Amino acid sequence: MKKLHFQIISIFFGLILSVFLGEVIARVYFFGSAAFSYSKTNSFGILDNSGLLKYSEDKDLTYELLPNLDTKYKLVDFKTNAEGFRDTNHSANSKHKKIAVLGDSFTMGTGVATNEMYVSQTETLLNKDDNDTYEVFNFGVSGYALTNYVSILKRNALKYNPDLVVIGFCANNDQFEIGKDFLIDDFSIKPKKNVFWDSYLYKLVFIKLRSKENEPTVYTATNLQYIDQQFKTIEQVLIPQDIKGIIFYLDLVYDAKRVNQIKLLAEKNNLLFLDTSVFFKDKNLKSYIVNELDPHPNGKSNLIFAKKLTSYILGHKKIIFEN
Repeated sequence: MKKLHFQIISIFFGLILSVFLGEVIARVYFFGSAAFSYSKTNSFGILDNSGLLKYSEDKDLTYELLPNLDTKYKLVDFKTNAEGFRDTNHSANSKHKKIAVLGDSFTMGTGVATNEMYVSQTETLLNKDDNDTYEVFNFGVSGYALTNYVSILKRNALKYNPDLVVIGFCANNDQFEIGKDFLIDDFSIKPKKNVFWDSYLYKLVFIKLRSKENEPTVYTATNLQYIDQQFKTIEQVLIPQDIKGIIFYLDLVYDAKRVNQIKLLAEKNNLLFLDTSVFFKDKNLKSYIVNELDPHPNGKSNLIFAKKLTSYILGHKKIIFEN
């Protein structure tokens, strides 16, 4: 009888040890060395329970990032300026060539360090490769849509008198219209959640068992009409200011039809157009994302975005800056 009890206890503790080791392996698989940092692992929540947000007083924005943050989000340091953007504070009186970049999580740099964001890397490359001095502003906020970009453009970006406005067009999300394709009226900011105690072994097993290809994004006629309307609004804001605008097409999946659809709408509305997705054609995307839990572009992808944007700006410098 004692032998049976010993065997049961051994099996029980063996199972516990196996689950524990499996959990450690899963965390290392997703987070690498960050798996052993409580603060980093505990930063891998979702935006609404991240502790990063406040409700907006602007009727056109449901939420904004809190100003003057100094914390962690998605494993990396996360700081915001006095206006609540992942950027330094800027002066409207700066004499540098100024580029305002608007967008969502791709532009905010979800999951990448500040110096890895394509916005900051673009500023570094421009100042390295050209005699002029450039200042690149990051107005990206995760979860924002085209209508929000327009609001931020009017409220925040224009007061700095930018020479160029770049719209970081997220090809998987920016075809959606708030209130029609998705609702945000019932959005609520939740208390900060401690995600350190989540089971990443469970998440790993779930991902591996699911392992089916996502359906490719297809723009409907309604989607394209909405995008056209927003591009037109952006054009109408920029023309009186004599500012050039670029639709910067961001995607890790190349689809020639989608790229051409957005290119035509940009050109129709007198906006420049630059595609990044062609680089990723036939590439193994696992090496270009933060991890399988969060398929946002990693630092490697952001550098590709930055190089493309830098090259385009310098190649069209006369058109963009010499009005």
